[in-house]
Amino acid sequence: MKRRLYILPLAAFALLTLGGCHPTTKWESVGAVIRKTVLETDEKGVVTQIDLEFEWDPCPGDQFQVVRGGKEFAACVEKYKDGDLFFARVTHWWNPLGYYTWDVTQVGDCKRDVEFVEGSYEKSHECSDVVDYGKKVGFTCSRRPFRKLVQVCPFLARK
Repeated sequence: MKRRLYILPLAAFALLTLGGCHPTTKWESVGAVIRKTVLETDEKGVVTQIDLEFEWDPCPGDQFQVVRGGKEFAACVEKYKDGDLFFARVTHWWNPLGYYTWDVTQVGDCKRDVEFVEGSYEKSHECSDVVDYGKKVGFTCSRRPFRKLVQVCPFLARK
């Protein structure tokens, strides 16, 4: 009887944590290369770290993404030139800190390991004028994606 009392809470906990209260979602979209920036090379001149900046092609407005990758990623994306289109795979997952986060896990046929570094980031926001008594006095910007953007590119949502 006592053994059952221990198993029941453990089973309930396992169902809640493994049951997917916050499912991981994967999407594919299209990006266009803006630029590649070599950050580090080794003594032989081989690129060991690179930033790839691209624009999410189907997303409304200017939605830019910068992804950083290591040696294998740099060698793989070498074939892409400015303006080239490629498909991108995005993974959206629940962060234990209490919110969803996402990152690019593949660019074309180039796999990319997700590392939580400062080099990878998005550069998108929506700005509007601030008007007081009929006079434009400045502007305000929001980094939260607007509804139309999330309808077309749901992986950009922040929940």
